[in-house]
Amino acid sequence: MAIRVAVLVVCCLLASVGAVSFLVAPGASDPDPAEFDRTVAMGLTLEEQRTLGERVVPRAQIAYSQYPYLVGYRGIGLAAAAVDDPLVSQQFGYPQVVYVETAPPDVSLDDSGFLVGEYTGEWIPAAEAVFVIDSAARIPSGPTPVAFNEEDRAAAFASTHGGEVVGWEERGRFEAPPSDGSDARDRIDAQHAAANETVDSAFELLDRPTGTVVGEDAPTLSAALENAEAGTVVRLPPGTYRGPVEIDRSVTLSGEDAVIVGDGNGTVVTVSADDVAISGVSIAGVGESLQPEDIPDEDRSDWDRQTEAAYGYSDAAITADGVDRLLVTGAAMDTPASGIILRDTQGAVVDGVRVNGTDEWRDGFMGVVTIRSPAVIQRSTFDGGRDGVYTHRSDGIVIRNNRFVDGRFGTHFMYTSDGLFSGNCASEQALSGITIMTSPAGNAIADNVITDTEQGISTSGSDSYIGGNVVVDTDQAIRTSARNSLYADNTVVGNAVGFRASSVFPTSVVVRNDVADNDRHVRATSGPLRVWSEGEEGNYWEGAEGLDRRYSPTDPVDGRLHRTEAARTLAAAPIVRGLRTLRGSVPGMRGESVIDAAPRDTPVHPDRLETARRIADGSADPGEVCAA
Repeated sequence: MAIRVAVLVVCCLLASVGAVSFLVAPGASDPDPAEFDRTVAMGLTLEEQRTLGERVVPRAQIAYSQYPYLVGYRGIGLAAAAVDDPLVSQQFGYPQVVYVETAPPDVSLDDSGFLVGEYTGEWIPAAEAVFVIDSAARIPSGPTPVAFNEEDRAAAFASTHGGEVVGWEERGRFEAPPSDGSDARDRIDAQHAAANETVDSAFELLDRPTGTVVGEDAPTLSAALENAEAGTVVRLPPGTYRGPVEIDRSVTLSGEDAVIVGDGNGTVVTVSADDVAISGVSIAGVGESLQPEDIPDEDRSDWDRQTEAAYGYSDAAITADGVDRLLVTGAAMDTPASGIILRDTQGAVVDGVRVNGTDEWRDGFMGVVTIRSPAVIQRSTFDGGRDGVYTHRSDGIVIRNNRFVDGRFGTHFMYTSDGLFSGNCASEQALSGITIMTSPAGNAIADNVITDTEQGISTSGSDSYIGGNVVVDTDQAIRTSARNSLYADNTVVGNAVGFRASSVFPTSVVVRNDVADNDRHVRATSGPLRVWSEGEEGNYWEGAEGLDRRYSPTDPVDGRLHRTEAARTLAAAPIVRGLRTLRGSVPGMRGESVIDAAPRDTPVHPDRLETARRIADGSADPGEVCAA
């Protein structure tokens, strides 16, 4: 059997040799610039592009010697940083030529510093251009150099908008946004601290004097709310109370073994006032409508209207719209639609709630929906339904220490940047523990436990941190499709596929991860070589212990080292060593592969690895691990 495996692998290797071709022929001339829309474009989130509208972003494009496509950069500083990045050169070869687009004639700046004009489509080699740096010109991520084809034009721009005229050789002085995920990682402690302040402020709403006791001072809950004095508590003794109701003044609704029951049509509790708290109540009788017809036609983009129509106006246990400082704590709700909907709500805290959704996720909706509402959602349980938390343009949201069970997505980020998803436990999700869509930037996905899902962590966008997570028993644990991001200190155990490398132009750092007991440690889709190590820092790969060379989890032989002894024997064979050297040196033979230049002999986090293995074999409960 071992001999058959060896022969099969050698045949596969030999077939791959015959199939490859050089990406860039020796002596080939530099490629011409392309229309920007035909490049592999980087820089700016989709939301930033939408915000800019018709305004102009200085652009560049680079042809790399070992990459078959031109790479476009929205931001000249980003391109300048890539030119001198050794990791970029290692993966994609040297920059054959760099083109920059000249600024529009009579270019001006708006009040935000964005360039006003039209794209010229005039691309010139960067070495022939002149640049204005340190001016008032900006893109959403910060200051930007502006390129000109004539020094007189550059000088005139600098005279009007400030700055200094320099050449391409001064590109080390160009400002570029941070692009390695470190900002998102380093922001975690401060973001937790800010969230704590938001929580403390919201919990002050519980320290109010009792003003009304339902059943004593008012016959019904509706009557109590209609007559309550602002700044007081409306108290619900144990019992069942009829809804729906509206809270239109700043009061605290506090219950103990109290249940508010709607009539099965619409939302049960609507909040339309600032400084409202809802504590210790259960809510039932929520309507079943997921997309009501009566939706305000507000002056927003078509996408906003479509999103709100699709997700933000379903029936719910609690809906708040356009309010400041809201606390929902210690509440439980059964819902065939959504649990809590927050639209344009600031300073909201959802704490210690339980949302029980539908048994079949396709029949229900979201545990919490946030539309332009950067809430703090913590210490809660979301069981069933579609998505535990769905976010839309809720930049800076904090979702921490929650449990997500038996839904579609544990959390679903849409157009949401700079969020924090930390300390959560997601299990038995139909599709993924957390999914980040629409190319946002700066999100931190840290210290979560995700088990028994189709996908563990599915990322997109850029400048994010995915670190310290434990992902066990999934079809695909972590997708590394976010650009310029940091994937570090994750424990990936017992999955069909550990990591999926899927970026067309991969620029992320993947280090200090423990990867073990997976059917396949890595699956790489179309794209060039990925180098998953930085300097002397690599990852721990089960099966690669004791190697005195680079390790490639996508290699036909290396990828089997953790599964069969025959692979280790074959890996030492002279023909395989020769083919490995060839594959590492010939550009056309390096596609769809991952290499760790400094594989570790021992795990980075051995205790966490052991815990993950116990979860995988069923001797540890994920919920207990999360609670710990």
